[in-house]
Amino acid sequence: MAPSNGQSVAIAVLLGCATHAAIHVGYVGVSSAGEPTPGYPEAVIQWGVQAGETCDDIAAVLYGSSKHAGLIQRYNRVACGPGTTLAEGLTLVLPAEVTSIPDAKLRSMHPDVRARPAGGAWSPAAQGMPLLTNSSVNTLDEGRADIEFVDRTRVLLAPNTLVVIYGTASRARVSKTPPAAVELADGEVKAALAALRGQSVEVAASGGGRVSASSRDTVVQRRGERTTVAVFDGKAGVTSGGLSVVVPKDHGTRFVGRAPPARPRPLPAPVEWTTADAAQIALAPEGLGVLSASWKPAPAAAGYRVEIARDPEFNDLIAREEVKPDVLSFRAEKMPAGAYFLRVRVVDREEYLGVGAVRRFHLVAARAAGGVVPAAQEITANPYGIIELTPSPALELSLDDGPFGPVPERIDLLQRAPRALRLRERGSAVPGAATSLPVRYTKVGAVVSASRAAAGGPGGPGGPAIEARVELEGLAGVDVARRVAPRLFAHLPGGVRSVALAGGDRGGALTARIPLPREALRPGEPLRVRLDVADGRGGVIGTSDAELPAAPEAPRAAPPPAPPAAPVLGAYLPLLPMSGVADGLWLAPTPPSVAAVGAAAARSGGGWVAAGQVRASGAIGPLGLDVALRSNPAGAGDGAGAGSTGWFGARARVLRLGRSELELGPTLRLGVPMADGSPPLRIEPGIALGGAAGRLTWVTDVGARIRASGDGAAVGAGDGAAGSEGAAADGEPATPAVQGFLLAGATADPAPWLRLHGALDLHIVYREVRADDVLGGLSAGVEAGGALFGALSVRVSPWRDEGEGPVTAQIAVGFREASP
Repeated sequence: MAPSNGQSVAIAVLLGCATHAAIHVGYVGVSSAGEPTPGYPEAVIQWGVQAGETCDDIAAVLYGSSKHAGLIQRYNRVACGPGTTLAEGLTLVLPAEVTSIPDAKLRSMHPDVRARPAGGAWSPAAQGMPLLTNSSVNTLDEGRADIEFVDRTRVLLAPNTLVVIYGTASRARVSKTPPAAVELADGEVKAALAALRGQSVEVAASGGGRVSASSRDTVVQRRGERTTVAVFDGKAGVTSGGLSVVVPKDHGTRFVGRAPPARPRPLPAPVEWTTADAAQIALAPEGLGVLSASWKPAPAAAGYRVEIARDPEFNDLIAREEVKPDVLSFRAEKMPAGAYFLRVRVVDREEYLGVGAVRRFHLVAARAAGGVVPAAQEITANPYGIIELTPSPALELSLDDGPFGPVPERIDLLQRAPRALRLRERGSAVPGAATSLPVRYTKVGAVVSASRAAAGGPGGPGGPAIEARVELEGLAGVDVARRVAPRLFAHLPGGVRSVALAGGDRGGALTARIPLPREALRPGEPLRVRLDVADGRGGVIGTSDAELPAAPEAPRAAPPPAPPAAPVLGAYLPLLPMSGVADGLWLAPTPPSVAAVGAAAARSGGGWVAAGQVRASGAIGPLGLDVALRSNPAGAGDGAGAGSTGWFGARARVLRLGRSELELGPTLRLGVPMADGSPPLRIEPGIALGGAAGRLTWVTDVGARIRASGDGAAVGAGDGAAGSEGAAADGEPATPAVQGFLLAGATADPAPWLRLHGALDLHIVYREVRADDVLGGLSAGVEAGGALFGALSVRVSPWRDEGEGPVTAQIAVGFREASP
């Protein structure tokens, strides 16, 4: 065995017993003997047997004493009796040091299995539990168990089977024959080797007899005093009553008690399937597949054993059942998707188990989005749906007569409309080996009705029109808008008009309004029109010929009413904070026509300060202008660094949808110092986004403010200079070089004369001296009146600049163009 990557190679000069010395090369599985070798529960080495060597010799050299000779049999099926020499050149896998580990473990099990330690009591078994020498395992009526030994041999227990674990290194002084893996007291076991390396699985029969199977599949049955051995792979030696026979593949023998074994005889031949022995591929809709097969009656059959497994070795059994000889078919329902193997064996009148006939099945999970796939051998799907499959690495798929490839997860029937899906085992090139699954498409239709619409009716522009109503059929579960995209085509005098169909929520009817051209407006004459419903690909779903009654004489059309004015977004007079940094204005893409005067007061620097303000804004088409002038603060506080400033702004609305359902426009404002001690010149570019929905409006502003002149240090002069001087005294500019802002809020109109508003403002401020700040506040206000109105608002600042007060209040009165 060559060392794998990361393994180290050790060459040791090991002295043998007193009669000879030898050089042995051992491949240590890992660099440290304390770490397990991959594939083994402990660190192991390899030992090459020299001429005349015994287990005692190897144990004395490797472990320091011949009493550890039993360890030689842990991973090797060899005889280790006193004086028994081993075959020269044999390579042994040995523990790297003296250890004690369980002889076997319960690799897997089905319910109804119990276990008993040596000298203990029975208790429910658990998957993975260790099994020591002389422990017992018992499968009951519905139980099955898979026992794996440390040398990787396996023994599989059928229902109602009792075995005693003998293990590998079972005693301090071992016999001349390898110890048995298990003792079969009653029932049936399957002995299997993971690989045939000149080894065997030893099974002892309770009361006498022994089976030595060099095989991957040898079944030993014990019923009463009779033991039957059937070999389906390799060979097995059977010893009883002092005589031995070798049973080749597909042969069997038996013995009773301690009597000699019978001469090996051929096992019953495999059954013949009634259909071709090819891979069976079927659908498992909703994970509930069906497996079925039938076979011809076998001569001299006393019954049949039917087994289903998930693996070709039939170690992972799902079901096993013995049926009467008149049962010649099998069917399993509610099977999940996956690969399955079905094996049928003849049980003859002497109760010999026959050679198995095996069929392989593949169940593919499938569903149709927008349709159903309830059948196992065909797919029923909506032509606008999607077939969803569970990919299987063992299969490949072809659409119609196309090339085979991996099974996809989705087949979009809008892109491909196959007549059949062909599935076969991956890599199979046998003609006719593919299973064809026809694709049946459900019927889709449309019922169209039409009537004349009154001029100016809902659903479209004013003027004569046709109101159409469409009922779709066969599209339950389909996203009609996305998958079908239906349109209505009206064949009218003068040409064909097409419009998209709307509505259809929760399976309801679709509607459309088609304006009538001038050629169709013939008073006193009925209108004949053909209406076609087509999908997004142009395929006609349904059609109808309609005759509409003559239109009445149209009265003189009244001039269309003037469109209502677009609503005002945001507040008419949003709060202007008394701050040299956070004094951003909440602006809509289209400014309202308003002029107002007011005052603001703030708690700042341990006292109250107040400042007056003059505000005006208006719009000419998409262009808007605004101005906001603020005086120097006066009062007992420090003014939070806010001197007299004039803000002059311009906005250009670049987008308006409907009646201001959505507006968007860039903004540019210029902050100009109006007195000594005021912040320097600042430029404020931004983006305003807003919209209206009924009595609600919302506005969001995002932008930046950039100091355009000076170093940001304020020169104190008059009221409000103390705070700026304080900031400058700390070595920090009162006005930051750059800052970003986000203002977002909404309004609600409980009455035509009343508007409530609330907004959040956040400012990320870049500081040149200390760490950057995040400033922000929450404001709320009310505006009431008509053309003459008043406004009151309050701002709370949880995140504020040094010297800025936590509360700001503003009151203003002014004139506006119209009430909200």
